Amino acid sequence: MKKVGIVGITGRIGALLQELLRDSSELCLGGGVSGASSPADFAELAENSDVLVDFSRPAATVVAAEFASRYGTPLVIGTTGIAPADLEKIREYSRQVPIMYSANFSLGIQLMAILLKKCSAVLSDLDFSIVDLHHRYKKDSPSGTALFLAEQVQQKAQIVSIRSGDVPGDHICDFCGDDEMLTISHRVFNRKVFAGGALKCALWLTNQKPGVYSMADYLREKIGDRWS
Repeated sequence: MKKVGIVGITGRIGALLQELLRDSSELCLGGGVSGASSPADFAELAENSDVLVDFSRPAATVVAAEFASRYGTPLVIGTTGIAPADLEKIREYSRQVPIMYSANFSLGIQLMAILLKKCSAVLSDLDFSIVDLHHRYKKDSPSGTALFLAEQVQQKAQIVSIRSGDVPGDHICDFCGDDEMLTISHRVFNRKVFAGGALKCALWLTNQKPGVYSMADYLREKIGDRWS
């Protein structure tokens, strides 16, 4: 079994990752650190894990990427709100180790992105908007997922971000013209969808070469090029 090291083990997704790992026949828990752990703890985790999964904070993610590159440990990143300069550091680290970054590890969101790209090519004259609804404690606004979805279309996206209650994540995308409106939406009922998707990608990443990967790379292997 492959040992998974969790960065952000004390967080919500960290708890769900542990729960899913207990029931997995291919992966097991190799240890974990929090965002406040020492560099020595990060080093030990990277050295003793077959793959790292990170749902923490941007500063901790950069540290995790550094030690992952030192020890050749593949890294799956689900942290959002990472600054462009830090993303560039992560790309540098990916020269030594495979790193996957995604703002959202739901397979449904990834398929939604493909649909948006195809619709935008046909409906390029319609207005495009996104309603981005998350729990009240989410710090980044718009969410990384909303920005990711906006990147899929040709139109300028109007994004409305709402932070309320304990909503895991709702995204409603509209192509709207004078005579019609097309709505494509995705709703998360349980955060397990993020943890489960990340673990699927973690197992896949252990067999990849150094470089930066996205969930599109994972999906391409599963469904081929007929959707992309």
